[in-house]
Amino acid sequence: MEHIIEIRSLSKQYGDFTAVNDVSLNIEKGTIFGLLGPNGAGKSTLIKVLSCQSRPTAGHAYISGLDVVSDRKEVLSIIGVVPQENSFYDELTVAENLHYFGSLYGVSTIEIKRRSHAILDLLQLAQKRDNRAAVLSGGMKTRLNIACALIHKPEMLILDEPSVGLDPVSRKALWDTIRSVNKEGTTILITTHYMEEADLLCDRILIMNRGTIVVEGKPQELKSKAGEHIIQITSEPGDYHTLISEIEKNDTIHSCIASEKGLKITLKDEMSVDMILEIFSLHGEKIKTVDTTKPTLEDVFIHAAGEAWH
Repeated sequence: MEHIIEIRSLSKQYGDFTAVNDVSLNIEKGTIFGLLGPNGAGKSTLIKVLSCQSRPTAGHAYISGLDVVSDRKEVLSIIGVVPQENSFYDELTVAENLHYFGSLYGVSTIEIKRRSHAILDLLQLAQKRDNRAAVLSGGMKTRLNIACALIHKPEMLILDEPSVGLDPVSRKALWDTIRSVNKEGTTILITTHYMEEADLLCDRILIMNRGTIVVEGKPQELKSKAGEHIIQITSEPGDYHTLISEIEKNDTIHSCIASEKGLKITLKDEMSVDMILEIFSLHGEKIKTVDTTKPTLEDVFIHAAGEAWH
């Protein structure tokens, strides 16, 4: 498939601090691509470079073949950026905001009207077109933010943690909006802290940590690589330190971590469960609870990055 984003050996430094370190990546046109990572991972810096807000220290980034540095003006005309904070004007109506942002991009008045009708229908804001932005609900304000970024019909939409502060109902409506925009042919790059959001929405996911790529791939592929099953066991007297060293000797174990909830063991092979239970028994541990689940994206991060999600 055709790549809309091509990143080549990209680095960004702020003084002695390296925010992005030698990152190379391709993103296919027409996909929803998720960018994940803890605070300070380099997500926001990478977004700033791709949206022409920050120049890379080294390397190159291209959007539809255009260099984000040397072709900055052309790049800005084919991308839409939805920041965390509201970018529209509270005192203007929904329709007036769209007209203002359309005019900034040089879109004709006739085309703005045509596009506005289509966008407001798509984002379910048509009935609010004459309402001042200030009176909209939180979820509607997020959708208006997206509408303003879509008015010039960008090839790619960049969403920086759009779900922050939204209640579960508004978040679900936002996911539907993002899917609808993507079905219209717009490539979407989204940063998020919500694992469920990334899992349900994204075609592919990139997890960053300390400025570098940890893992990248389809959500299901990444979860499969993290192990087949997770077993959570609590026991008495709960000498988990001894158990961990014994369990980790087996090559069918991905990871074994002790917490206040007991021993969390990620397995490559479901058949290892009996072996684990036998180890507990041999060490005089009386099992209280056993719970088995499938790996989640959070488990992927913990296994790949080697630290808890923040």
